[in-house]
Amino acid sequence: MSVRFFFPACLLIAGLAAPALAETANPPAAAAKPEKHERTESHAAGVTSKGYGSWSLRCEAGHAEGAGRTCEISETIETESAKPVAKISIGRRNPSDPLSIVIILPTNVSFPSTVHIRTDKDDKWGLELEWQRCIPGACIATAEMSRATVAHWSNIGSDGEIVFRDAAGDEVSLPMSLRGFGDAYNAFSK
Repeated sequence: MSVRFFFPACLLIAGLAAPALAETANPPAAAAKPEKHERTESHAAGVTSKGYGSWSLRCEAGHAEGAGRTCEISETIETESAKPVAKISIGRRNPSDPLSIVIILPTNVSFPSTVHIRTDKDDKWGLELEWQRCIPGACIATAEMSRATVAHWSNIGSDGEIVFRDAAGDEVSLPMSLRGFGDAYNAFSK
């Protein structure tokens, strides 16, 4: 099922990361962002974020009159030199919408293909995301996220991987961390 929205922070990071993502045809060695202690930051008027392990909760007040706030939980995967190479965001546009996951990856991808998030060696297929579009500097894949997947990710607190095929058809794996996911999701759900 196609998800027809993208979180504002995802698009922002894609725009900011475009030069870093475009530096190389193959993604450089990457690592999940280092574990953060729980903290709250205020970015701009109406925007706040709070870190939970490798994940963060980001909320933005609605700009239209009567609009509620929009929140997402996310993790940024960075190169060893701290340049963003991928971003995972989970949220919903409206409270009645299904929970969705959006991944932003470098443009060096094969079509047709999909993106998989695996939580361990035994999780052969994991969560599958469909490519939606490519923009300058990044390609975006999305999927709906089931309650079972949220429960599984909340209870494991370990490392996982994002797996996709590059333009040459080779499998590429980027590390991600699920440390703090459960706490970030619980805060998101309130």
